[in-house]
Amino acid sequence: MEFPKSGQKEFPDNQIMSTTSPRPWALYLVTFLTALMAAASAAYWALGTVGLASQRLPSATVTDSVSAPETKDLARALGGDLAPQVKPAETASSQYQLLGVVAGPVGKGYALLVIGGAAPKAYTVGSALAEGQVLQSVSARGAKIGATLQSEAAIELSLPKPAGS
Repeated sequence: MEFPKSGQKEFPDNQIMSTTSPRPWALYLVTFLTALMAAASAAYWALGTVGLASQRLPSATVTDSVSAPETKDLARALGGDLAPQVKPAETASSQYQLLGVVAGPVGKGYALLVIGGAAPKAYTVGSALAEGQVLQSVSARGAKIGATLQSEAAIELSLPKPAGS
């Protein structure tokens, strides 16, 4: 290997290694555009968050009064028939009428009952009824009423058969 003498210009010996390749401008452009889009997205979300924080959101209105559901709608939802010919089925007392039931997991459920000709009301299992009676249980088409939850059922109510069956 020869070293250039002082005052002479250096010339590379290996022409293949010394060739400069064209710069990958397409790669530079794609990289720049990707970074620009990421920065624009971050700026958009940052400005949107700041804008939302400065806006006052409307507060929810809380009311204390709770209106009772419409009796006809509730009876229909619970599977009852609103026809006046609804009769209590096989009851010891004619003061109870079963209009509908919602049977849940074991020990849970609701019954829509008319007690003594009053307006229908929904009762949960374990609720106290008139004359020291409680709603003991509900099934798909019936309800049992007794003195306590564990005592034997004094009254068994069932819904009338649906029309067409």
